[in-house]
Amino acid sequence: MTEKGYVQFRCDWERTAAPAGPLVDELIAWRDRLYRLGLIGVYPDGIGFGNLSARVGNAFVISGTATGRLEAVGPEHFTEVTGYDIAANFVKCRGPVEASSESMSHAAVYRADPTAGAVIHVHHLDLWEQLYGKLPTTDPKAEAGTPAMAWAIEELFRRGGVREAGLFVMGGHREGLMAFGATSDEAGARVVAAFNVLAGVSKPGAASGSGEPPQLYSARRPVPPPPTAAGRDRPGVQ
Repeated sequence: MTEKGYVQFRCDWERTAAPAGPLVDELIAWRDRLYRLGLIGVYPDGIGFGNLSARVGNAFVISGTATGRLEAVGPEHFTEVTGYDIAANFVKCRGPVEASSESMSHAAVYRADPTAGAVIHVHHLDLWEQLYGKLPTTDPKAEAGTPAMAWAIEELFRRGGVREAGLFVMGGHREGLMAFGATSDEAGARVVAAFNVLAGVSKPGAASGSGEPPQLYSARRPVPPPPTAAGRDRPGVQ
């Protein structure tokens, strides 16, 4: 199983003005913070990783594809997903950029949990390895950015436990984790709290503080060899 560094779904993209408003401002602030922590970024081979979104009515605003490499983003790097069909591998969006290749994974969370208002997808090898199988973990056969991954996420919600955790491991997407919450602040705090625990600067379950923990592993450095467990393949899409 080899993951791809590009959008794998059919995309009906309408080029329009950038989305705007407080929700977008919050996403921008969290995206740039997570970039500074190395949880969003780009690999040496040029493949970007990490994305985040916020629900807007029956749609959601999400960071665009190929934006992981940017040190800072603005509204022009976000788009609105106005429709999707997981079975048909199809996403419809409007904005200045095409939607992230993980858009269907975000859509799966929103569809499975009506209370979710924001979703954040990050990469961190140490977190992924430590939390794999301890937190809710998707089927390792489900690749990133595919209908299979979206269905695997929905299956986690059907099994229970993931709502309480607010964070899950993408078993077939090496390094990939997703957090969600009622707001981007809640989802972001869950990511940073897990990162802080790994860095040894806070206790499990603690909310993030004002300071930023040191980077334990920056995915912008060369990626170490993968673990040998089946289904844990190289990182890929954003």
